[in-house]
Amino acid sequence: MHRCLLSLSSLVLLAAGCRHANLPDLPASHGALSMAMDRYANDRESSFDNYTPAPASIFQEEPQVLVEPEQALAVYGEASATLSGTPTAQQVRDAVDDLKGACLSGLLDACVFLRERFELPRRRNEATPHFPEEVVMKQLFTVGVLRCRLALDGVLRDCTVLERGAKGVEESLLEYAMKMRYHPATLAGHPIELPYIISLQFNPARRDAPMAKVLEPRLRLEWARARAVGSPASPLAWGNLAVLLAKEGPEDGLYREALRRFQSLAPASWWAANEVAWFHIQEGQYADAAPLVKRARAFAFDNPYVLETSAAVMAGTNQCAQAVQEQRRAVEKLPAEWPAPERERFIRALEHYQRGCMAPNADSASAPTLGI
Repeated sequence: MHRCLLSLSSLVLLAAGCRHANLPDLPASHGALSMAMDRYANDRESSFDNYTPAPASIFQEEPQVLVEPEQALAVYGEASATLSGTPTAQQVRDAVDDLKGACLSGLLDACVFLRERFELPRRRNEATPHFPEEVVMKQLFTVGVLRCRLALDGVLRDCTVLERGAKGVEESLLEYAMKMRYHPATLAGHPIELPYIISLQFNPARRDAPMAKVLEPRLRLEWARARAVGSPASPLAWGNLAVLLAKEGPEDGLYREALRRFQSLAPASWWAANEVAWFHIQEGQYADAAPLVKRARAFAFDNPYVLETSAAVMAGTNQCAQAVQEQRRAVEKLPAEWPAPERERFIRALEHYQRGCMAPNADSASAPTLGI
């Protein structure tokens, strides 16, 4: 029997299925550590699945409104009240947009509402894909990816091919998408239309198959590079590469580019936003880092590495007291079991900010020199 894997979520492929201890080995990049912290806090089984875009995310599309911080609470109250009633489809769309704008302005209540009241689409039928004969006969490892819109009636429309895969996979995936039916995504029980990503992967069953070797750890980074270059519009491909480089090659010059590409294609990824912001901080580009870390903090407001990035931005933008408060919160969120050198590094940054605040006529606690 040929073994294949169908993924309806935005998997970063080639991930091992074993459980992790969730405590990182040092040295490690900031990106690898923020992933490890998320796995530790949420008992994640995989170091890959959680950092690429979900098949459907409410934040995959930017809000059409800009909500100022002083307006956010009123906007949130009006939008949540709308969704508590029987709104029209247009009123639901407007409320979703307002809530996203309020969340990205920094209102935690709006972020929590969007996270807790959002439900992913669910399959209504059991359609299965038809793998091309050549893929099955030659046991080719291959990946195909589509981005569609999942309409309110549960039908996928306007599909775009992001990764073609081996010969015939594109056609098979498009045919499969047309057969699929879903219960649409909902917010507070109201159906909403969203972009939706489908990925299709075929794994060779035989170890001696021509493409089976790409599953070997020593070759997967090489394959990930080729995949991203060959599929420049695929967030899954760039996410796969960014995650691998965070763990296995953070010193590689391609790491920053992979993160940047991934973040631009997957704005709902808190991890990508945080790590691109971290790179900006290394270069003193706090204005560029600020909107990214605000986005990351909206989604992962309890991750110490996100709070650390946020504190560094505050310190670099003349917000001394806020930087101290944010870094103290980051220290407090570190688990007792976390590697001691990391805890010490966090405490040193806190002390640095505190000294900056106590300096005579100091306007800010400047951000310390930070490594990746």
